[in-house]
Amino acid sequence: MSSSIIHLASRQGIPAALAVLGGASCFSPTHRGMASSCEDSTAVKGAVNKIDVNNPFMRPNLPETTLRKRMTSVGRFSLTSQTEANPSVPVFFLALSSGSQANKRKQLGERGTRGGGFRVADFEDAWMKNGMPSRHPRFHSVVCEESKYFEEKHNVKPGVEDDDETYLEIKAELDRHVFETLHYSVYRDDLRSRIEDMLMSPLQVKDKLWEVYISNGLLGSSGGISKAKVDLIVQEDMEHPSNFSGSNRGSILFRRTTKKGPWEDAASQNDAIPLESILLFRSHHALADGASIMAALSDLCDEAEEIREQIRLELLKWKRRRDSKKGFRKILSKILRLIKLCLWFIFGTARALAYQSYLQLTTRVNPFDAVKFDAETKGLAASGRSLSWCDAAPLDEAKTICKVLSKAKGSTITINDLFVSCITAAVTRQLVEHEEFMAPVGAHKTKCVGKHMNVVVPVHMRGGVVLPGESVGNNIGAFVCRCPAEMKHDAKGGSCAVERLEKVHESLLNMKKSPAPIVSHALAKFCSNFLPSCVTKSIFESANANASVVITNTRGRESKIHINGMPVESVAGFIPLPPGVPVGVVVQSYAGSMSLSLTAERYAIPDPDKFLQWVVEEYQALRHAAANLQ
Repeated sequence: MSSSIIHLASRQGIPAALAVLGGASCFSPTHRGMASSCEDSTAVKGAVNKIDVNNPFMRPNLPETTLRKRMTSVGRFSLTSQTEANPSVPVFFLALSSGSQANKRKQLGERGTRGGGFRVADFEDAWMKNGMPSRHPRFHSVVCEESKYFEEKHNVKPGVEDDDETYLEIKAELDRHVFETLHYSVYRDDLRSRIEDMLMSPLQVKDKLWEVYISNGLLGSSGGISKAKVDLIVQEDMEHPSNFSGSNRGSILFRRTTKKGPWEDAASQNDAIPLESILLFRSHHALADGASIMAALSDLCDEAEEIREQIRLELLKWKRRRDSKKGFRKILSKILRLIKLCLWFIFGTARALAYQSYLQLTTRVNPFDAVKFDAETKGLAASGRSLSWCDAAPLDEAKTICKVLSKAKGSTITINDLFVSCITAAVTRQLVEHEEFMAPVGAHKTKCVGKHMNVVVPVHMRGGVVLPGESVGNNIGAFVCRCPAEMKHDAKGGSCAVERLEKVHESLLNMKKSPAPIVSHALAKFCSNFLPSCVTKSIFESANANASVVITNTRGRESKIHINGMPVESVAGFIPLPPGVPVGVVVQSYAGSMSLSLTAERYAIPDPDKFLQWVVEEYQALRHAAANLQ
């Protein structure tokens, strides 16, 4: 309550001291070199943002104060449950495109010395212009030594008038978070190596909770944007000559000697080639879950106000439907809804816990354990991560497949069901390949592939959005479900893709109707608050029920977003592997396209590109089945 009072006060421009008297009595601001002795969840969540856009961090003459805010239970849980080999650090990148460097300099005018692409100064301008420090102050927090509180540095600023009281302003030290690096020269490999390093390297949460590396290069050079998308971008730009610098448009794909000489000609053609910018983010789960981070970063884009308005309209529609009844009918409806909710939660929780116990008792080993043991025996086990990403299918096509198969089978198949089925089929093919590889030595004494496999599915409690008036947080739950693994082909020897999809749909539907994600979220909070860290780690590892894969689904905007006028062409996120789970896949929709990104142990998925190819092949089998039915 006190935190909300100060947050509201700061938004209205009320002096910090008055806000503290109203609800944050234990707030004790101190000047530079001192710390506040607050033992409660008291912090200024956002002050009036008057930081100069052109120079956001240089405030050497202002006194400072450090405020403390109690960490969320799930945030502390992420710190205690992570291991050295499995840091709780999600990574994702945004791939932006722009016109030629020559046009970029024309657009920037006096600021043309920045060169082409997206620079650190552009990120700083967008961050401060959109008021990110006041909207999401946790981005400027660190974890204290006791790992129980967030600490935020604030500038103590004098009032505008002589009789005004001082107020607080978050110290936005973006130079500690945003860096520019060399672009990735080897197609996909350099970017893949950097992502792997960021996934495996621990983030020092006492220094910062997030960081972003920005690089600029020729369009399509890093592999962050697929070749198909690059061709579409170039084709679109060729149709609009203003996007390129005059006659140089025709010399994008080759270089030739002219009267100016080979070096000057090469430089001028390089100016005419469109650019790409890669914004490579990583953060700790103590800051927020990955879905909340990506949702919060939508406040950084040019369409931020439009997105917030869409969320407000959806909330308004939901409230109108809820409050459509009036008088006695409204009261009776609320009572009945409350009774149903209580019964659903009580019996659903009992069922979810019983099902979780059943999965743990009946799945004694992970199917990939035999693979790991065999690799270690042969000296082939390698540390690190196997990573890959790709565009899987058009979003409209995937929706059509779901509609056709749903109508044919009399069910409601979702896009999530569709891709979970494809991914489990690829995991099965990978295990079969491991069996064949181990056959000369083990002679199939240890069978990797069973009839079923366990799958972990994270669920965002707010639908993957940050609600109006809220900031980033840890609103994540999860459930484990059992999906088919090895299946017999039908009598004609055809594909069993549709049969697998039906069983996956049934399994996921049963868990979606249960309060399992809410229960897991509550248990994580309980473990963090009351149990030792060693016990918390043990519970976290066993809760996965020896799952083979974790699959998360993220819904993005249906149209492209822009940052400082540059369109975001591709987005890819990489999930940190929970201890004991060797494979993780992120299914994401953005700008009318479905994309996949893979994070896996090297011994489990030695060839990540082949694995994603198997996923796409299973999708194509379902597409073919839907076409025949249609």
